[in-house]
Amino acid sequence: MKNQMWKRIIISLVGLILCGIGVAMFLYSGMGVDPASVFELGIGRVFGISYGTSSALINVIILLIVFFIDKSFINISSVIAIFGIGYTADFVRKILTILVQGEIHLLLKLVLILVGLFIMSCGIATYIKADLGVGAIDLISEIISRKTKVQYRLVRVIGDTAFVVIGYILGGTVGVGTVVAAFLTGPTVQLVRPSIERILDIFLKGKEEAL
Repeated sequence: MKNQMWKRIIISLVGLILCGIGVAMFLYSGMGVDPASVFELGIGRVFGISYGTSSALINVIILLIVFFIDKSFINISSVIAIFGIGYTADFVRKILTILVQGEIHLLLKLVLILVGLFIMSCGIATYIKADLGVGAIDLISEIISRKTKVQYRLVRVIGDTAFVVIGYILGGTVGVGTVVAAFLTGPTVQLVRPSIERILDIFLKGKEEAL
């Protein structure tokens, strides 16, 4: 049982790191990021801090609020996400800056967005499989939906729209990448999820058992 928990923690960590790598590619393209990251970028611009630090601070604040509202929503992935996504994105973006010198072509920017979308979707599917909760940003829609009995899909759309609007006003980057992330993340996660789950089942149960 303890071994299984460690495996699930590793899966959660890998998934969140993959999300961070995907976000980094969106950030480096300069053509917009996912709705939550637009908000985090905006906060970062206002206070003059990096995306990773902004993301961590926002996650901590949200988790503190959630703790007093209903701490049952908080799990291991909620804590790992504080540092797993934002600082991974900061690190990978720095690596890309070193590797790719000068202004990048529009076609390469679009490729970065699509590759980033795929990697981020694989990350989401991976940490969902860990079944150890979700990050603080995702908790907002989940809690509001459960407490108000309003459909999660509607709450998520309203929440994402609010993140984009507020983030943009604060200086966050909005563009093609934001639209791609908003409308294609769900379908892409659904596309890769069966394959990701088959691979992770082998890791969780052992090769002989999973086959």
